[in-house]
Amino acid sequence: MTLPFFYGWIIVTISMVAGFFSAGVSNITMSVVLKPISDELDWSRALTAAAVTMGALIGGALSPVFGPIADRFGPRVLLPAGGLIVGLLAIGVGLSTEPWQFYATFVPARALTEFLLCGIVPFTAVANWFYLKRPRAMGLVALSVPLGAAALSLIYQFLVAHYGWRSAFLALGVSLLVLVVLPGAIFLRRQPEDLGLAPDGLSREPVYDGPVSLTKDRPQSAVEQNWTRAGAMRTSTFWLLVASAFLASLGTGGVAFHTVAYFTDMKIAPAAAAGALSLMALSGAMGNGVWGALAERVQPRRLNVATMIVAASAVGLLTQVRDPFAAYVFAVLFGLTARGAAVLTQVLLARYFGRHSYGAISSVLDPFHKGGLGLGALLAGMAFDFTGNYQAIFSIFFANYLLSALLIFLARPPLANRIFVEG
Repeated sequence: MTLPFFYGWIIVTISMVAGFFSAGVSNITMSVVLKPISDELDWSRALTAAAVTMGALIGGALSPVFGPIADRFGPRVLLPAGGLIVGLLAIGVGLSTEPWQFYATFVPARALTEFLLCGIVPFTAVANWFYLKRPRAMGLVALSVPLGAAALSLIYQFLVAHYGWRSAFLALGVSLLVLVVLPGAIFLRRQPEDLGLAPDGLSREPVYDGPVSLTKDRPQSAVEQNWTRAGAMRTSTFWLLVASAFLASLGTGGVAFHTVAYFTDMKIAPAAAAGALSLMALSGAMGNGVWGALAERVQPRRLNVATMIVAASAVGLLTQVRDPFAAYVFAVLFGLTARGAAVLTQVLLARYFGRHSYGAISSVLDPFHKGGLGLGALLAGMAFDFTGNYQAIFSIFFANYLLSALLIFLARPPLANRIFVEG
C-alpha cells in the first residue's frame, strides 16, 4: 500500500511521542514531585534532588558509547527498548519506599532517557530519514521535550493532588509502554533504504548546495558527504561547535535553574515567577520548531549566530528585571533563543558531517552539552552563596553567549578528505 505522505513523518511522530514522555523525568516535572516525595518519605530535598543530577551526568557520560550503537542498530531496536526499560523503571519509582530503591530505579531511568528517548537515538532516526527537510524534522523532535515538560508538569500536579505522587510515575510507565514501545516496534525503520526509499522521499539521495527553494525542486547531482566520527573529530569545525555548545549550555543551565529564585529575590510574586518559567519552557518548544523550519530557508550557521546574540541580550535584560512584565519579556526571548535554538547545533552537525555516522559524531558533543547544563546551575549557586547575588555570574553568562556566537561564526563547513569521509 502506498502512503499519501512520506514514511519518514511516521518516524518523526513516534520520536516526538518518545521525547514528550521523556520529559516525565526532567528537572521541571521532578520539581512538582520533589516536595511530596520528601514529605511522605521523610527524605531531605537534597537526597531526592541528587538523583536527578546523578542520572543526568551518567546519561551524558554514556552518550559517546551509545552513539555508534544508534548508527548501527537504528531506532527500531533502541527506541522501543528504551521505552520498555524506562517505562518499567518509572513504575518501579512509583513503588519505591526506601532511598536505595528510588536511586536504583530513577537514576537509570533518567540516564537512559537522556539518549534513548530524547537525545541521540531520535535525532539519529530523523537524520537518517531526511536531508532537505532535516532541519524541520529535527525541530519538531526537539520541541517535543519542552512541550512535554510544560504539559506533564500540569498533569503531575493534578495526579499528585488527587492520587499522590506515586500515581504520576505509574501513569508515566504505562504511557511509555503503550504509546512508545508498541508503535515503535511496529512502525520504526532504521533508514529509508530499508523500504526502498530515499531521504525526503525523493527519487535519489540529495545534496545540499544552499538554502532550499520551497517553490521548485533543485536538480540533485551528488550525494551527501558522510564523515566518520574519527574524521569529524580531526576537524576544527567540530570542536568549534562543541565549544560553542558548552559555553551556551553553561548559561542556559545556570539561568534556567535559578530564574524563579532570582525573580523572587527581585520581589516578584512567586506565582508570577513560576508563570515566567512556564512561559520560558513553552517558548523553548516553539523555538525548536521555528528555527528548524527557518533553517531550510536561511543558512543554519547564520541563524545560530543570531540566536546566541539575542540570548546574550536576554541575559542583559535579566539583570534589569524588576517587574512581571519584564520577566515575561525575558522568558520569551531566552526561551526562543537559548533554549529553543539548541536544535541548530544538531542541524549543523548533520549538514556538515552527514547522516551515516551522525549518532556517533553527535554523541561526542552530548557530554559537553549536558555537563554544561549541570555545571552552569552549580556555578550560579556557588556565585550566589559567595557574593549574595547573581549579577557577576549573569555577566559571565552574557559573555559566554557572545563568545559562543563567535565560535559558531568561525565554524565553516569542513573540507573533505577522502581518508576521513566514508566511501
